Amino acid sequence: MLNPQVIESIAMLAEQTGSAQCCVVKGGQTVLDLKLQPEALDVFAVQKGIFTLLLGIAEEKYILETLDNTNHHLAPEWTQLSPWDEAKLSIESLLTMTTGMDDELAPLGEINKTWRYNNTAYQYLKEILTQQSDMALQDLSDAWLFRHLGMQETRWVDQSRRMPNGKAFTGLQSTAGDLAKIGEFVLAEGKWAGRQIVPGHFVRRMFEPGSEENPAWGWGWWNNSATHYVQPMREKNVVQGKLIPDAPRDLVLARGAYGNFLYVVPSQALVIVRTCYPQTGKPRQEFEKQLWALLR
Repeated sequence: MLNPQVIESIAMLAEQTGSAQCCVVKGGQTVLDLKLQPEALDVFAVQKGIFTLLLGIAEEKYILETLDNTNHHLAPEWTQLSPWDEAKLSIESLLTMTTGMDDELAPLGEINKTWRYNNTAYQYLKEILTQQSDMALQDLSDAWLFRHLGMQETRWVDQSRRMPNGKAFTGLQSTAGDLAKIGEFVLAEGKWAGRQIVPGHFVRRMFEPGSEENPAWGWGWWNNSATHYVQPMREKNVVQGKLIPDAPRDLVLARGAYGNFLYVVPSQALVIVRTCYPQTGKPRQEFEKQLWALLR
């Protein structure tokens, strides 16, 4: 168990740094469930980690495979690449952010090698999943994952930003409590209430390096064991060392803008979630440094 004073200090830190919610689960027991603001919030790129789990379920259902060429599921010329370059793209290319494209899906970099955080290309994974399953994103998320885990406050919502095909980007609104269940699910390597929902090998693969350029990024999740990493939107800046120097090497995390995150530390059976309103929380690095100092 965590020292009660440490838990109290984490709660104070969360409040002082502009958090909306903070949840800590240790050994399967919730030791902190702080709700400064109770409603579900946009958790930004944390959604990528959750969506990847849905792809794992789809693969288990034989709906698709991560090695599938994207043109097996999308109409040709969905990008601005040449036909032979577009044919190099797979679902895994989009997951690992090695698409070789800019946000307008035009050539930029080398396909399956150059790491660039491409939110536009990522959105097309949702298009593939909904088309192949013949289900709306919320419906399949509820049926395949959310209901099993008891996630009653998590929903996909359309955003104002548009994909090149005119369809809306989708954001994910959730709470720290709901996201903590995802963390426990990951700790159990895809098993919940005695049922294997996502294959364990798929869960483990999510955290493995997705590219040589950015080995800290896998399939929608970050790992803290790589020797260097590249920051989203700052792809020319290669940072040596772990993603979070003060955190355990086996930490894996889903990370979103404005300080939203989901941390999972298998060696400590520990899950930590923080949600924030846009531009109200203090810098994530400030929170992280103090958090891991407390936990040490």
